[in-house]
Amino acid sequence: MEKIIHHHLLPQQAAIWWLGQAGYIIKSMDLVIALDPYLSDAAAEGAPEFTRLYPPPIAPEALDVSLFLVTHDHLDHLDPVTIRAYKNKTTTRFIAPRLAAKKLISLGIQEDMVTVLHPGESYRHQSVEVTAVYALATSADVLDTIGYLIRFDNGRSLYHTSDTEFHPIVVAAAPKKPEVMFVAINGKWGNPNPDNAVQFAKCIQPKFVIPNHYDLMAFNAENPEVFKWFCMQQGMGDACVILERMDPFVW
Repeated sequence: MEKIIHHHLLPQQAAIWWLGQAGYIIKSMDLVIALDPYLSDAAAEGAPEFTRLYPPPIAPEALDVSLFLVTHDHLDHLDPVTIRAYKNKTTTRFIAPRLAAKKLISLGIQEDMVTVLHPGESYRHQSVEVTAVYALATSADVLDTIGYLIRFDNGRSLYHTSDTEFHPIVVAAAPKKPEVMFVAINGKWGNPNPDNAVQFAKCIQPKFVIPNHYDLMAFNAENPEVFKWFCMQQGMGDACVILERMDPFVW
């Protein structure tokens, strides 16, 4: 976390650190944002098939961000262990859909520090605007699932699809031509497989497309090189970026 905080960026730049699964830390214009950080092994409790394949890259108590974004209330996206251990609850703005926001409050986040967003709604924080994007929930217990469009005043933009089916209505509601698109490729429980994920990205036309949700659990894994191959077949080879965990991607 210290390396992220002290990582120097030019005023027009942004950087991404992948935490594994669908979690990221994003930095630009002196703002640091966490998006679905899963920094424990909570999903493996009672379900050993979801045991982490590697330790969390950041300790939950070391996390230090201005904004904390949650897409939906599944353990690998809204991690109760991370939330409980997080030390900056009173100074960080949490953003989540309605039911996930209730879960955050039940885990000790002050209600006045939680902003609820529905698809199409935006929240402005200093030099960044966060907009909730429609997502097609992958199970009935997370019907309030949303993605996010993040737009900094310096022009940098990112779209996180969340867990969502690849569907015409999702494509119609999604932002077009964001600079970065994060998309799941695990192909299970309603998420796109590598082929579908590339078709999704081709509809959105990002400058960079980054796959996720394939690396953390053996039971829920996929080979990102398959995604890259489909990108190449669809003329998106130059856009495909496969991140190494905690290795900053700067643009």
